Amino acid sequence: MGHATPAQDALIAAVNESDCTLTTAEANEVMPRLGISRPEAIALSRKLMQDGVVTFADDEETLVLLPPVCTK
Repeated sequence: MGHATPAQDALIAAVNESDCTLTTAEANEVMPRLGISRPEAIALSRKLMQDGVVTFADDEETLVLLPPVCTK
């Protein structure tokens, strides 16, 4: 992801470390530790969805990192 911002890289790394999924509850704990606000996390998620890097699971509460970016 050479075009990714540092915040995108941090979000991708956090989802990868969580076995390529991140629930809303987990994000509410992880994102502040990364210095990413909730509105910023939502915007990042939307951008990564547009780029085909992540999607939401059927529950619409779990962010799923897609291959080949998912390394777990």
